[in-house]
Amino acid sequence: GNSGGSILRGDKQLGVDFSIFKVFRLAERSSLSFRAEVFNLPNSAYFLNPATNIDIASGGRVTGTSNTPRQIQFGLKLDF
Repeated sequence: GNSGGSILRGDKQLGVDFSIFKVFRLAERSSLSFRAEVFNLPNSAYFLNPATNIDIASGGRVTGTSNTPRQIQFGLKLDF
């Protein structure tokens, strides 16, 4: 064909993760730590690169995402 090279490109990927924690002093020698972590904070979908084999029916199609949806996790730790 007459198409130029590298015409099938994927998305630019930017990962935004966030974490916050707080330490509470319970007594002189004990403390409680709380932690919250968020992965993929804006919940952005980054798509896979297009199929480069254009001789088949799925040629040039994007068939999925390359990242996971937003995940949130919490943690508590008691030091004594």
